[in-house]
Amino acid sequence: MIGRAFRAQARGFAGDVVLVWVVVAGFVLSLSVATNIPPELADAPADVRAALAAPYESVLATYGAVLAAAYGAFRYTVDRRDGVVAQRLMLQPRWATFLVRLLASAVGGAIVALAGSVGGHAALTVAMGGLPLEWASVGSTLSLGALAGVWGMGVGVVVQAHLVALFVAPMSMSVAVLLAIFWGPGAAYLPLLAMLEALRFDVSALGILPNEGIDSRVAVLVTAAWVLGALIAAGLSFMKRDVK
Repeated sequence: MIGRAFRAQARGFAGDVVLVWVVVAGFVLSLSVATNIPPELADAPADVRAALAAPYESVLATYGAVLAAAYGAFRYTVDRRDGVVAQRLMLQPRWATFLVRLLASAVGGAIVALAGSVGGHAALTVAMGGLPLEWASVGSTLSLGALAGVWGMGVGVVVQAHLVALFVAPMSMSVAVLLAIFWGPGAAYLPLLAMLEALRFDVSALGILPNEGIDSRVAVLVTAAWVLGALIAAGLSFMKRDVK
């Protein structure tokens, strides 16, 4: 059963137009990080350039997470609207369909986040000269994208309404950045910033002062609580509600 569900999802994944467009959007959006960098920085010493570029890792990860959440929600609601989910449920158990779509959302979210990271680093390299690639940061970015994709799918399953979910999913991530302007200590416990802290990104670039953030170990627990809550709510909704 689970093998059939994986094969069906893989066939749909190969022609995922939604993923292509979100990847393109992430790549293009990430290019904007270089627009305010003075061109003379390209002649600065390598350590200076690396230090100045460090905060952009968090910014690029944030772009990727917001778009990954949008992808997770949009991918599910499109298939639900077009009857794809209902058709597959005629051949597969609900639990298998839910699990496979969950994994596909994580993979898609990671791809979206990677596209944003690649675009941003390309822009920074052009604007600031050669920059060292931190593989640990790439891994954290992929992990954040996967978490955001799963979160977005959870929102999409619960909300169901296509356009509403497309708005709610990215807003549920980006609201933390907006709240940080007025209330940093509270914003640090919201999904996006908790995920960033858990993956050891520098959230000071997003307006969280050193005394307002949360410990990385606490952030892991907060992130787990948010993601688990979204999965439980989505799982119960998927198992009980009509998807037609």
